[in-house]
Amino acid sequence: MVKRLASIVCENKRYIWLGVALMLIGVFFGYTNAEEIKQFAKQMIDNIQRIGSDIREANNPLYTFGVIFKNNVMVAFSMVGLGIFFFGLYPALGLVTNGILLGFLLKVYASGGISPLKILLAGILPHGIIELSAIIFAAAIGIKLGVLTYDWVVSLFVREKRTTVRKKFSDMLRDLPLAVGTIVVMLFVAAVVETTITPLLIQSFVGQEIDIMKQMLKLKG
Repeated sequence: MVKRLASIVCENKRYIWLGVALMLIGVFFGYTNAEEIKQFAKQMIDNIQRIGSDIREANNPLYTFGVIFKNNVMVAFSMVGLGIFFFGLYPALGLVTNGILLGFLLKVYASGGISPLKILLAGILPHGIIELSAIIFAAAIGIKLGVLTYDWVVSLFVREKRTTVRKKFSDMLRDLPLAVGTIVVMLFVAAVVETTITPLLIQSFVGQEIDIMKQMLKLKG
């Protein structure tokens, strides 16, 4: 199974690297254009804050884990599934959008005198390495499915392509359960880390700056 998974990753490495590039482009754009995209980012942050409010009211680690895990799985599944219907455009835009939000938040912290590197190391990377890798992998699968769908449409008019496209689709569908299962496991682990370890690291590294962070995230105006 490990060898097969490694083979799947290798076969999709160009889509994975494309996903990494799209995410980084989004981060750069969000960081360098924070003021211009403030209202756009505020809408996404408002949704996150509503989820955060529910978590605080519940004050239950298991509930927190469930919300985080469910939300991330839904995002990953949409990346994979909707890639087929929009020729890979949806997962590609999803990566850019998430990157923009991350870059925007880092810029907000930096503007408020809080080290973005500190936030990145304590509040994002511990669980984000696994979580973002899973999301990028899911998006890569979605983009590839979108490309294959486009090739299938073209093959309807070009007979010579049909056999090749059919085989690629068959191989992709064969690998899909293992790929999706791996993504779910990764998101499970990431949710555990985000629920248990990340809050402790934030408290240790950020300390009294937590209250400032909360005020900044309200993004009034």
